[in-house]
Amino acid sequence: MNSRALLEKDDSQYMVNVFWQSIPPVWQKTRSLLHQVAVEEFKISVSHFHILRRLKDGSGSVSELSDCMHLSRSNISRSVNELVQLGYVKREPDRIDRRNINLTLTDEGEVVITKMLDAIEFRLKEKFDCLASDEKDEVAQGLALLLKVFLGREVI
Repeated sequence: MNSRALLEKDDSQYMVNVFWQSIPPVWQKTRSLLHQVAVEEFKISVSHFHILRRLKDGSGSVSELSDCMHLSRSNISRSVNELVQLGYVKREPDRIDRRNINLTLTDEGEVVITKMLDAIEFRLKEKFDCLASDEKDEVAQGLALLLKVFLGREVI
């Protein structure tokens, strides 16, 4: 018997069951897609991709990256060193406090992350193409509700 038959839709256990049946497999497929683009097409690690993406979004230091990615500063620092060597990231001393080092994308880093994000967006759009317009709206509403539940914020 499926979980819907066992529980009422408004039961929180039903929501937990639906969560476990949907989010982990969707995340696995998403991780696979990221791996294909980052590793196979652009020859960088998925971790490097996430650092570049976060730098593009405005994170600017090893500590900020460490905090938002939930990785140790030494791991982030090592990855940043690799991205500096690849020519995708540059370090600049903070103008106010020279002890602080700001991380920014180089022009080449900006081009690479933009191409990667475009490739990922193209593949995601392909995935959503099988949905009718009203189904896309339902998915968007569901994702917005997940943001509200887990992060306490509304979609921008």
